[in-house]
Amino acid sequence: MVQTVKRALRKYGLQKGHLGDWDIKLPWLAMGYRFSRQASLASFLPYFLLYGRDPDLPAAIRCESSEVMNLDDPDMWVRVCSQRAVLFRRVMPAAFENLAIAQHRDTLRYATIRGGGYRPSIRRFRVGDYVYLQQNAPTTLDVTAGRTILRVREDHVRNCTPCHLPNVDGTMDPSLAIVRAGLRCMLCGSTDQAAHMLVCDRCSRGWHMSCLTPPIDVVPTGRWVCPRCTSEGR
Repeated sequence: MVQTVKRALRKYGLQKGHLGDWDIKLPWLAMGYRFSRQASLASFLPYFLLYGRDPDLPAAIRCESSEVMNLDDPDMWVRVCSQRAVLFRRVMPAAFENLAIAQHRDTLRYATIRGGGYRPSIRRFRVGDYVYLQQNAPTTLDVTAGRTILRVREDHVRNCTPCHLPNVDGTMDPSLAIVRAGLRCMLCGSTDQAAHMLVCDRCSRGWHMSCLTPPIDVVPTGRWVCPRCTSEGR
């Protein structure tokens, strides 16, 4: 479950450019998980298995709440419980049987990996393929693939992951490069003054020109590598 939440937060961070309010988004991520069909539960929604009904989204809430329900009426509770009993007798066996199969499959996969019998497949790239460059993520909430799309020029390729975006335009115009919204400076942590921020061509992180030592007054031409990547010999 922790990995599921982290993957959702990574997607949110890629869309918004920051994770400063990630804790506020947790209820929405949980709602998205509960309202999604799970393969391990025979394609049932966790919400459906818990409450015996499909979730009421905002457009349907008004229709459901228009009728006054007397929760003190015993006959109403008898009707609700009877409906859920019939429903659960039909769907619960299928869901739990499928869940047991998924757990057994995960157990076998874990035993194979820990036993040394797992051999990861090696992805080979050809000249002209579009790839992302894998990098060391500063936190577990960050992605390991760089956001810049690269093109293979030599056969000897390492630390790359394929780019599955269709119809990639190979034309490169450096004058069109802009800093994405919400990119933080690695030194001061501020997202302001994007026009005075340099983006490393190696790790795609932002650096304010005034925060560098020594400060830079003019945008350098060609490729620019940040101090961190330079110190690591990149």
